[in-house]
Amino acid sequence: MGGMDTAAVVFAAFGLASQVVLVAYFSGRRWRPRLVERYGWIAYAFAGLGLPVGLWLILGGQSWRLYVGPLLLAAWAALGAAVDLWRRIEWRTPIRWSVFVPYVGLYFWAQMFLWWPLLKVAWLAWACFTALFITNTALNIRGHFGKDAGASESEPRLTR
Repeated sequence: MGGMDTAAVVFAAFGLASQVVLVAYFSGRRWRPRLVERYGWIAYAFAGLGLPVGLWLILGGQSWRLYVGPLLLAAWAALGAAVDLWRRIEWRTPIRWSVFVPYVGLYFWAQMFLWWPLLKVAWLAWACFTALFITNTALNIRGHFGKDAGASESEPRLTR
């Protein structure tokens, strides 16, 4: 990422690493569910790093385009940890809309605000993010709607 300033490198690295973590999580959920039951919380923990990253970008005087994505990802992680890890609220089946809408909204917009700015920051990072995002989205959707969906009443999630 030659020629990029430190803030752009940190933003790009955080965005790409978040996608790698999500691909690992959704792959694990499909092929190593016991491992995800034990270590799935790491996905929320990593996403929570968006708070210090976003604050660092704000304090460094960076454009909102760089700090919004990490902060939204941290907000998603806080909500997810609260409902999945601490309170253990079943909100996916049946859908509890009061949790589903903010959870999915924060997740989606965090992904978009990590992805869109990469096009101007580093085209190659943007392309890698795109490939990783498509992969983790396909794995996630397959886990909810594919032939394996509902195979187990205790679908491993980020909760265990």
